[in-house]
Formats: sequence, C-alpha cells, structure tokens
Amino acid sequence: MNAFKRAWKYITRKPTKTVLLIITFFLIGNLVILGLGVSQAADNAKVLTRQRMRAAVSYEVDYDAFWRYADSLEDADEQEAAYRNYPRLDKETALRIARDEHVKAMNYLTNTTAYARDFDYVKLNNDYEENNHGGSIIMEDGTEMEYVEPTMMLYANGTDNMIELVEGTFTVTSGRYFNQNDLDNASKVVLITEQLAEQNGLKVGDTITVSVLDTWAKEWLDPIGRTVEEFDLQLEIIGIYQNLNEADPNSDYYRWMSPYENPQNILLIPLSTFTENQQDITRLQFEYYSSQYPEAYADADLEQQLQSLETPNRVVYLLDDPLYVDDFVEDHTDDLSDYTRLNANNEQFKKMARPLDTMSFFANFVVWIVIINAVVIITLITALTLKTREYEIGVLMSIGVSKVKVVLQLFYELILIALVGFTLAVLSGSLIAGKVGDAVLSYQTESDAQYEEANNGGYYYYGDTNYFTEVTQEELLSEYEVRVSPKLIGEIYILGAAVVLIAILIPSYMIMRLNPKQILLEQN
Repeated sequence: MNAFKRAWKYITRKPTKTVLLIITFFLIGNLVILGLGVSQAADNAKVLTRQRMRAAVSYEVDYDAFWRYADSLEDADEQEAAYRNYPRLDKETALRIARDEHVKAMNYLTNTTAYARDFDYVKLNNDYEENNHGGSIIMEDGTEMEYVEPTMMLYANGTDNMIELVEGTFTVTSGRYFNQNDLDNASKVVLITEQLAEQNGLKVGDTITVSVLDTWAKEWLDPIGRTVEEFDLQLEIIGIYQNLNEADPNSDYYRWMSPYENPQNILLIPLSTFTENQQDITRLQFEYYSSQYPEAYADADLEQQLQSLETPNRVVYLLDDPLYVDDFVEDHTDDLSDYTRLNANNEQFKKMARPLDTMSFFANFVVWIVIINAVVIITLITALTLKTREYEIGVLMSIGVSKVKVVLQLFYELILIALVGFTLAVLSGSLIAGKVGDAVLSYQTESDAQYEEANNGGYYYYGDTNYFTEVTQEELLSEYEVRVSPKLIGEIYILGAAVVLIAILIPSYMIMRLNPKQILLEQN
C-alpha cells in the first residue's frame, strides 16, 4: 500500500481530528483570502488608474527647492547672485533623455501670444470679445500707449514631432508638419488650424504675417528709430491641421476667454524660427534699456538671456507605457543638474492613493500574521499527534516502509485536509470578500481626515498645456473591487501547500529520530 492510500485511510478513520483540521484550514483560508483580496484590489485600482493616465513626464526647474536654497543664504551678495543665476534646463540633457526607447514623443515647446496682422482670428463671440478688452495709458512724455489684446497663440516646438500629433489631438489634414531641416535652418513656416484656414480662405503655400510684439514695444523702439512691424514674422503655410480641442461654450470661463485662448487660434512654428526672431528683439531691447538704466543693467548678461531663449520652461516626454513612468524618472534622475527634476505628477497620485496604500499595508500584515500562526498551530497539532501514532509508525518501519515514505504519508494527510479546508474557504470567501472589502474601504476613507487635495506640483505659464491627466480620488477608488480571481485562488492553494510543507518540518525531524525496534519493545 503506498503512502497516499495510507494517508486517505487515516483521515477517513479519524473523522473528529480531520474535521477539526479542516475547520482550522477553513478559517485560515478565509482570513488569507480577505487579506490578499483587499491587498490585490488596492494594487489593481492603482494600476488601472495609472493605465488610464497619460504617460507624461515633465523635465522642469524645481523652483520650490531653489527658492528654499536661495532664501537660506545669509550673505546678501550670495543671495542676489543666486537669484540672478537661477537654474535652467539643459538642452543636451533634455535630448539625451529623449533617446530612451520608451519615449514616443517629446514637446520641446515654448508658448507665447501673438497678433494676427493680415488675417482674422477665429472668434468666440463671447462677452470678452464684444467688450474689446484693451486700453491706453498716457506716458510721462505725453505720448499715448495703446494696449491691444493678443489674438493668436504660438506653439514653437523644437522637435519634428509633437505629443498632440502622436495622440491624435492634432491631425495634419493638408500639407505636412515641419521637419528637422526646417528646425536646423529656422525656416519661416507655420501650420494653422482648419477653422482658421477656412475662415480666411487660406491654403498650403499661402503666407501669413504674425507679430510677437505688442504696441507697448513702441516705448523702446521709437527712440531708436525702429518699428514693431520690422519684427513681424512672415510665415509660409506648410500644413493645415485639425485641432480636436474645442472651447466649451457651457463652461463658466468661456464668457471671459481671450481670443488667443481659443484652441482654433493656435499656430505651430519651429522653435528655432521663434528663437531667432526673439534674439534680435532681445539684443535691441537690452541695448536700449542698458543705456537708459546703466546701474540696473550693470550685472545683466546678454548672452545668458539669449541662450535662455533656446530652452523652454519645461520639456514634456510621452512614454509608451504609463506603468513605466516611475522607472523612467528613477533611471534618468542622476542625469539632472541641481534644482531640476523629472515630474511625473506622483505627489498627487500618492496622496490620492493613501487610503489604498494603508489598506494594502495592513492587509499584507494580517496575511503574514495568519500564515505564521497557521504554521505554528499545524506544527503543534501534528507534533502532538505523533506520540499517539508511534506504534503505527513503528509497525510501518518494521515491515520495510522507509522513514521518507512515512513523512510523505504525513504530508499527504495534511495536504488533503488543507485542500478541503481551502476549497471551502474559496467558496465562502467569494461571497464575503467583496462586502468586507467595501466596508474596509469605506471606513478607511472616512477616517483618513488628513487627506488633502494636492496640485500637480509643476509650474505652468500662460498658454501652457497641462499634459498630466487629472484624476480625482473618487475615480481612483471606483477602480477598487475585491474579487476572488483565479490568480488569487492559485495563490491560496500555493500558500496552503507552503504552510503544510513548513509545518511538517519538525514532525519530520521527530520521525527521522524514531527507532522502530525500540518503539515496538516499549509497546510490548
């Protein structure tokens, strides 16, 4: 008779002991199912929410850290020097990070307002436009300076691709997007929206004129005999694109939106084209004001200002997998200079996930406590029952059954009982796990009084696009669902086998030390 048959006969011959052990494994199984179910539900909720979020990472200046450093300087001269030499993004670092195989697209983008010279902008027909917000001011010399509201938004990008194009928010419907040759040569080219093209009867190959200077620039241009129009950008239309973003007329903000905030008034141009134009303006402006206010400009660095025009306020990377975001940040953090960072909007996500993290921690803690106690209890029960089975074991070994097969019989006995107990636990756990999990979540979210809404921690400038997907805690918690999945069932049975295997180690050691001859003599 082999070990398995002997094990089966023993557990059917000892129903009381078998039932008690089944109940023990049943209770252990239920506790483990609840613990693992809550933990897995919390982890799954975070993963599912992450997968719905845009896989965006922003390379930006960590102004909070820099201001803390500058404010901590006690020497006034050092502090002034720190403020004057504030940190900037490094172009080479930005491009090196972009070579990561997981980067799908990069926005090396500068946004600024502009004025349409020889074409009409797409109107919103809201209160702001009707009231024609603008104005004028009388200067000290008696001249009147008029302010005119910008009408266009320039997206000056330094790459031959855009996140919006990859995601489909922008779709080129006619012509093309600018290429690397356009970027290298600062080509005066532009892409306009379909609505803008339709309204003005424009097509690929036509030319439009845009100004990045407002009328206030006359203050320093007139004294040096220059005009605003000299710095207008004459741009050839190389592409027309569809912008799926639309201004929502039902939103509260719509009434007061400026023309340049209308998504249909966005022009796409090469960053090099914009930078070249801005550098010319910056040189003249610097020369004028440094001559007018020599003391204030004594420490000003023109070259530094010109170089800063080549680097945007932030660089945004779109990755191919939202779950790789944290690894991406960790892999490239060492490449960064002081007071710059890779921002993946993690602070907001971590604060929102705090209730789930707390639940997961305690659920895992309970599982380990239950498993440890299970091992101790099963070990004690098995070891104590060995004394009553010494004669049986002695007879088996005297007729040639090896000690290994006796231990194997003991393992079979426990594993069969555990199988029954955990199977019953799976059936009952499927019914109660969801309700208990929901109750735990409800209690945790109500008791987490310290939870606060957090912003994304980034710095944005007018016209900047927030590339981070904004999710609420309610959306995150809506993904939380405790269920007994096939994976969880498999883990339960594996844990049960592990508990049994560990629990028979001490009894196995005791069996190996038994002497069958001595056992039988003592019994006689």
